[in-house]
This record gives sequence, structure tokens and C-alpha cells, in this order.
Amino acid sequence: MNEAEKQNPTPALDEAEVAAYLQAHPDLLSRYPAVLEALDVPHDSGNAVSLIERQVAGLRNTNRQLQARFNELVETARDNEQRVVQLNRLAKVLVTVQSAAELVPELAYCLQQHLDVDHIYVGLSGTAGDVEALADGEIHAVADDTPAGKALINVYRRGKPICGPLSEEQSEALFATRSNDVPALASAAMIPLGTSGVHGALVLASRKGERFVPDMGTLFLELMGELVTVALQRLLGRETLP
Repeated sequence: MNEAEKQNPTPALDEAEVAAYLQAHPDLLSRYPAVLEALDVPHDSGNAVSLIERQVAGLRNTNRQLQARFNELVETARDNEQRVVQLNRLAKVLVTVQSAAELVPELAYCLQQHLDVDHIYVGLSGTAGDVEALADGEIHAVADDTPAGKALINVYRRGKPICGPLSEEQSEALFATRSNDVPALASAAMIPLGTSGVHGALVLASRKGERFVPDMGTLFLELMGELVTVALQRLLGRETLP
């Protein structure tokens, strides 16, 4: 109980007072139809079940279902609105960065602040000389026969975002957690990069195992991948990221 409730407690009413109030205000239920809907008013029909009571019970059940569905739609609308806001923040970051070396730190800060992401990894197909030198080591070269390449093999093959647990081997290959003697990251979203095929991956990792789960929606992640792809094309050149 808060301070306001302590200072102004709700007075207790007995049945006689409620009955007297209703008698003094016979139009109350017409002004508050929701109260009437919630009341249980039996219809005397002996041992038989009243058809009216059955109809009222059915209507109340339908009303509860509609209210629950309405609440779900409202919650979905709020989530979608939040996704639009997050994409707008991300787009602003990607439009304003001036170099590939600046891209990853700015992107990481945005995602850490607004999407509960602990670390990000950006990798592109190619050799270290072709990729990492252009971004001062912030963007990694990914080859099939490297630990990073093996960690990302499924997202390269599928070409769609993949969410779920991150193994200790994947955590070490992408974020060097074991080498730095820090706890392995528990879950991740792996997002393909590229327009005509997969030519890289953006990985969003979290220490929380429930942050990225296999059955979560991926439309927002797909749109994020497209935005990052366009930004990399601008900063690195279209021939680097087809």
C-alpha cells in the first residue's frame, strides 16, 4: 500500500449500503453497462437450466475472448511501433558513419543501448588483406576453413537469420571469450549480409540464454541485415559486398 492509500483508505461497504445506493440510483446500471455484464443474476427456472442464463454465459465468454484478443493486438501494435523506432535509430547510425572502421563501434553502441546486445561481430568473405585493412580490424575476414567460418556455416547456407544458443566453440571463434578468460556468450542472432547471395554475417550476441531463441520472429533482423549491407556497400565499395 502506498502513502496515498494509507492516508485515504477506501471505506468498506456492507451489502445493505450497496443495496440502498442501488435503490436510490435505479439508472446506475444503464450508465455503467459493464457492471451489469459482470453481475451474476440467476433466472429462477427450477431444476432446469435457463436458456437466458446459458445465453448470458455464452456472451460473457465471447466478451472475454474478444477482450483478450484485443489486448493481444494492442500489445503487438506496441511491439511493432518499438521495432520501427529501433530501425530508425539504426538507420541514422548507418547513414551518418563516415568509414568502415567507425561503423562497427557505432553500430555496437546503438545495439547495446537499445536492443540488450552485449557484443557484435561483423565478418565478410575474403582475405584479411582485402577486408580487415579497410576497416582497421573492426570487420573480420571469414574463410570457410577457419573457426569463424565454421561458426557461421549455417547462416551462410541458409541465407536467413538464425537465432538460438551459442556454443562455447562459436563464442570463442567469433569473440575470443576463452582466450580473454571471460564467460562465454549464451545466445546469438546470426544475420546474413549481401544482396546477391550471402557474403558476410552480422552476429548479435548476448550473455542471456533467453535473449535470442529459435522460435523468435526474424523480420526485424532481416531488415537490419539489409540496412547494414547497404552501409557496407557505401563504405567498402560495391565490389567488396555484391
